[in-house]
Amino acid sequence: MREATHSKIVQFHEEIATAHLDINGFYRFNWSEISGKFRAGIATPALLLESHSFGIKPNSNNTTTFSPKYISFLLLDFTGKADNYTKQEEVLDITENIAIDIISYLKQLYNDKTSWLYGCVDLDSIECEKVGPIFDNMYGWNVKYSITPRQPLCFEPDKWFF
Repeated sequence: MREATHSKIVQFHEEIATAHLDINGFYRFNWSEISGKFRAGIATPALLLESHSFGIKPNSNNTTTFSPKYISFLLLDFTGKADNYTKQEEVLDITENIAIDIISYLKQLYNDKTSWLYGCVDLDSIECEKVGPIFDNMYGWNVKYSITPRQPLCFEPDKWFF
């Protein structure tokens, strides 16, 4: 059975947002919202998760192929009026620290033999990009990373009828 499914990745990030004391909301979103106005009444700082993407990647000796998952989420908060640079700096500082907390958690899970992410987080892939202003004067960080679960991408003939 495949362990790193879409629903498991969504649940994992929702659990992060629920457990972290400085995150006040978890939301799923799609890129069409980016070009328009984001929904009203969200609690911030918030973790906003878009669906992951994935690909295929053979191991170094080409004996097994894996399916890495590329994950991206936003940590955002409102800054109030446009050009309130003091509030922007405050929001960027708070959300950056939350991002670092989450990255440290990912690193811990990478080393935890009991975690489904043990050895799967590509620590070299972690990137954070500043975001804002988007929506109604929100700022924060886009955190991107990849995982490569230990689930080979093998053809299963019994799932096909030819």
